[in-house]
Amino acid sequence: MIVAASDRFHTAFDGVQSWHCFSAGAHYDPDNVAFGALVGVDEHHVAPGFGFDWHSHRAVTIVSWVVAGRLRHEDDGGRVRVTEPGQVLVQRTGTGIRHAETNPSTADALQLIQLTFLADGPTEPAIDATAPPADLGVAGFDVWRTGTVTPPARWHLFVTAGRWQRGPDVLEPGDSVRGRGAVPVDGAGELLVCDLR
Repeated sequence: MIVAASDRFHTAFDGVQSWHCFSAGAHYDPDNVAFGALVGVDEHHVAPGFGFDWHSHRAVTIVSWVVAGRLRHEDDGGRVRVTEPGQVLVQRTGTGIRHAETNPSTADALQLIQLTFLADGPTEPAIDATAPPADLGVAGFDVWRTGTVTPPARWHLFVTAGRWQRGPDVLEPGDSVRGRGAVPVDGAGELLVCDLR
């Protein structure tokens, strides 16, 4: 299944523009709720000084990939992290957290992709920032930049930069595709890859 950038759901509120590859908030499509453990792939553009005020999550793992700018995360466990391009922020919400995610810059916009996975069991909340790849338990997350690569058995791909081709399908920024089977993908730019186990 391909979700073109122009076909994504769109949400806007103070200082934030968001595009959703899956059902989200007021946007509901019963045929597009989840793919395996993956229940959300959202692209957010956040103006300087804006963001997502305090809110709660539980029993999900949230992966944040910063395309441009910086992301500040703070939660009720006292954990504060600032993530920049090249790092993946992994938030395991476990038994429950409250957190806020903001653009700490006074001048530069923030662009990030957030992926949300159902967790594979109750755990204590935890957060980590690392270079990809990341092992999430229920899935793997990686970033590909050039060449011909073969996705895992069940996968979700999202293009943040460049041009990629999978069979007859050409994928450009904002496009995503999900499916099964080892069909090679060729291109250059930046491709976010989820291995859904």
